[in-house]
Amino acid sequence: MIPNGSPGAPGQPASGTGRPPHDGRAGSKAANLPGVRRVRRAAEWGQQRYAGSSAEYLQRRLTGLDLINQGMLFAATLLLCALPFLIVVTALAGKSSAAAIGRRMGLDRQATAVFGHLFASPSATQAAVVGTASMVFFVLGGIVIASTLEALYERVFDVSRRGIKGLPRQLIWLAVTLGLGFLAGGLIGPAVRHAGLAVFAAVALIYFTGFWWFTLWLLLAGRVSWRRLFPCACATGLFWLGMEAVFALFISRIVISENQEYGPIGIVSALMAYLIAIGVVIILGAAVGLVWEERNLSFRAAFRKMRRAR
Repeated sequence: MIPNGSPGAPGQPASGTGRPPHDGRAGSKAANLPGVRRVRRAAEWGQQRYAGSSAEYLQRRLTGLDLINQGMLFAATLLLCALPFLIVVTALAGKSSAAAIGRRMGLDRQATAVFGHLFASPSATQAAVVGTASMVFFVLGGIVIASTLEALYERVFDVSRRGIKGLPRQLIWLAVTLGLGFLAGGLIGPAVRHAGLAVFAAVALIYFTGFWWFTLWLLLAGRVSWRRLFPCACATGLFWLGMEAVFALFISRIVISENQEYGPIGIVSALMAYLIAIGVVIILGAAVGLVWEERNLSFRAAFRKMRRAR
């Protein structure tokens, strides 16, 4: 007969079978270690700093705008409408579509040659488009791009949709965009690139900021003031310049490796990554600029906070 106090007695806990009983004090000792306490204090300090901050305000804005999904939808619009539009425009100008698009993506010569396998020759594109119903879809594609961008900005700034009333401004934006594209790509771009990296970055930032400032004001039909739109334009210009810098460093190797592994479909995946990045940059730039304006932020105040933090 087994005594009640011995291991294995009926009703005895499993910890009594030769194993030391569970001690809840081990967890409390671990929680009181100096390193754990510092991590906990740092996390609590971070939560306190984040609560009510501009970063939290921006996160709520981006959540409301559904950043990733909207960026992917905008990329799909670019793929279906903007890309064919750009191909036809460059073909009608007698230029290579692969070279034009590759230059905008930051591709080197080898990657541009690989990228060119996706496109027909300019003469073949001209023959297929001119004098056919494709020209109608070409024009409609450009209008769809402007309309999608207008709807996106109306959602960001919470203004009512204008519908068909926005068509004249959309056509103006399309004409200005084409004119600036040919001017920057054919005349100003090569000269600025040879002037040095710093000059190129400064000119590109001014160009992108000015372009998006005009775009915001035009597509929103002047319902938002120039002053309120400037932070959005500046943020979009900065993000666009950063996007181009990043893609210039990595996209060529990605295109070449994707083509070697998967063939032309791999090149399309690299192109889609670029188009998604464009959508994210446009939405993120508008949201960051709006938060900057609504929170009354300034570079001077930011520098003062940095000095106090030191």
